[in-house]
Amino acid sequence: MKRYCAVVAYEGAGYCGWQSQTRGDSVQEQIESALKQITGAKINIVAAGRTDAGVNARGQIFHFDTEMEMPCRKWMGALNGHLPMDIRIRRIEDAGPHFHARYCVRAKRYDYCIHLGEYDVFSRNYAYQCPYPIDAQKMEEASRCLIGTHDFSSFSANSWQETPNQVRTIYSITFSRRDDFLTISYYGRGFLRYMVRMMTAALLEVGRGRMEPQDVRMMLEARSKTIARRNAHPEGLTLVQVDTFEVCAATDRLMVREYLPEDPLPFDWQLADLERRARDKTLPRAYALSDRHSSTLFGWLILHGEPLQGELAVREGTDPAQVQELLGQLRETFPQLQASGLSAIPLSSAGNRLAEADFY
Repeated sequence: MKRYCAVVAYEGAGYCGWQSQTRGDSVQEQIESALKQITGAKINIVAAGRTDAGVNARGQIFHFDTEMEMPCRKWMGALNGHLPMDIRIRRIEDAGPHFHARYCVRAKRYDYCIHLGEYDVFSRNYAYQCPYPIDAQKMEEASRCLIGTHDFSSFSANSWQETPNQVRTIYSITFSRRDDFLTISYYGRGFLRYMVRMMTAALLEVGRGRMEPQDVRMMLEARSKTIARRNAHPEGLTLVQVDTFEVCAATDRLMVREYLPEDPLPFDWQLADLERRARDKTLPRAYALSDRHSSTLFGWLILHGEPLQGELAVREGTDPAQVQELLGQLRETFPQLQASGLSAIPLSSAGNRLAEADFY
């Protein structure tokens, strides 16, 4: 069985959203139908996230597993040959066995496009045709309180029962103008259901003078499920980009992965340096040992030396069976470790080994 990762673009106007529905046509169903025509087998695909009815995508990603192996360019051509013209595979790559389109997301970028001129039939499926004048400067001022790590309960359709933790991180919100098109770009670790559309609706209320910038902060801090009831129109929203991180090994409870911006970094490590070393495969380099479905850290992996050596520093109390499973997978991921050795060590002694690795 081989795993592939694909980047897909689609226009959402003709679909009930990404996810398969009991009623209605979805993007997921179209792609799975194409895969069945190619392979003769029912293949389920897993995406980085779901988009709503009418929402577009330029950089949605998904993965699929199949026993049929083809060069990636042939996969792309075969799929596009069976897909409608408003869905297009942009790229397909081989994915490692531990890659997961949903769980390996580093960040996403959503753009909300607003057309400010006369109603434009040619942009109606990817830009909200705004019928009133707006003050973009006041909208940008209001957006600043949304940047950072906050509880976004007020700007989410997820119930607390469904999603008890509604804290999310937005790295940036930027505004750009080209002719009559105003674009708001949201870049963040992850987003809740309707979150971008609800934030945009509030910013539009500020832009048309119905609210003040400080009202958006009040809404955010209220953490209320009734204070923000508006959703911006779906056609203005596009999932532009999904950034993923590398996973070296994963069990059902733990993973060894790249460090992420929210991770507390030990010693005097710098995230930019860790990212560069992982990207360029520079030694020594470090990866985080984390919970499979959260940001809780249990230690780290250090790769260093010539020949290659590795230490998996593990917090006391971590399940030994899970650690042994990770060690076995890491030896497969980095086969050059088999000769030189890979070991698990307690965090309490990790500092001395780091000094030996000359990581600083």
